[in-house]
Amino acid sequence: MVFTGYFDKSGTHAEAGVSTIAGYIGDARQWRKYEKRTSKLFKRYGVNVFHAIDVRRGHGDFKGWSVDRKLEFLDDFQHIMNEILEIGIAAFISEEDYKYYLGLNWPRKTRWDSKYTIMFRACLAHSVDIVGHIPNLKEPILHVVIERGHDNLEDARRSYNWVRDRLPSANQRALAGLTFGDKSDLPLAAADNFAYAAWGDKVGQKKIGVLKRPSKADASYRGNAVWVDLNRDTLDSLHEQAIQIAHGVRLAASGGRPF
Repeated sequence: MVFTGYFDKSGTHAEAGVSTIAGYIGDARQWRKYEKRTSKLFKRYGVNVFHAIDVRRGHGDFKGWSVDRKLEFLDDFQHIMNEILEIGIAAFISEEDYKYYLGLNWPRKTRWDSKYTIMFRACLAHSVDIVGHIPNLKEPILHVVIERGHDNLEDARRSYNWVRDRLPSANQRALAGLTFGDKSDLPLAAADNFAYAAWGDKVGQKKIGVLKRPSKADASYRGNAVWVDLNRDTLDSLHEQAIQIAHGVRLAASGGRPF
């Protein structure tokens, strides 16, 4: 059985106090079902390409929408994800904590990571753990997809290789590859929506409005989301790992798990 995780970022602009990478994991059957239902939903609402920020600002396919229409659409969309997909993962890092990390002592030849790299590694490590613990799977395989066209693609590729190469030998086949998709890909719409919503919740973003009907998404939520706060203890561990790697020290028998 092959699982695929789709991930996107939010809050990575220069003035953001908190940044997020988030997405969903599902098997092939779950993603097919998601795409079928999401296609019908988008067609019903006249949506061709989904950008969560466009819903809020009334841009693109969401131009001229009333607040009620926006809320009902988002609730219907989240309801589909809640019912079908295996699990969501969101990783967060604050600008303040990242500055702390950069301010640590970095010996010569030691490499620090970007915020994107740290969050992506967190999502990837937790994805491997989650898929590896799904019952009745003899050989779980995880494929990872992120959006192409932004400045952090090489960071993502390097992070992916780093985690893969440090998995215990028994789990080396857990990762099946990293590829890049477009915003028009329906699974990446789920990641975009989750990342923007999670970031907004974390920073206390003002809500668009109040849904007037009972929420389908609230009723269907199965507690299937993991929030990973990258605090200073985590960053201290990553700093120590970076020094060990720079000096050729073999990481712990855990396989060098980054979190």
